[in-house]
Amino acid sequence: MEEYKRTVLYVEDNQLNMALMHHIFKRNLPSILLLEAETAELGLSMAREVLPDLIILDIGLPGLNGYEALEILQQDEATCHIPVLGTSAFAQLSDIEKAKNRGFAAYITKPFQVKAFTETVKRLLDSGL
Repeated sequence: MEEYKRTVLYVEDNQLNMALMHHIFKRNLPSILLLEAETAELGLSMAREVLPDLIILDIGLPGLNGYEALEILQQDEATCHIPVLGTSAFAQLSDIEKAKNRGFAAYITKPFQVKAFTETVKRLLDSGL
């Protein structure tokens, strides 16, 4: 059985993006356990239960969107310390600024540049935000 050093929760409703993320973690971040949730509601529940080291949160989720989920995470004493990496296909400068102003620790646009994404994940895990 593998021993993981860190845990990351990925909240994403698109199965292709989820499969890509599993591939990226297996190849580039093998010591990190990747957990998944298909909705913000499930992600919030898992975040409270597991207390991952990092949450990767899609902005365009059905139901609660990423901004609403981030606000709930920030207001919860159990999860407010967990850095959250926002992801979205929205790549305008205004989208990036909005995400940073709302409190995301970082924001990566889709499609991902794998090297930049991997470096961002490592930086957020190492920063201990």
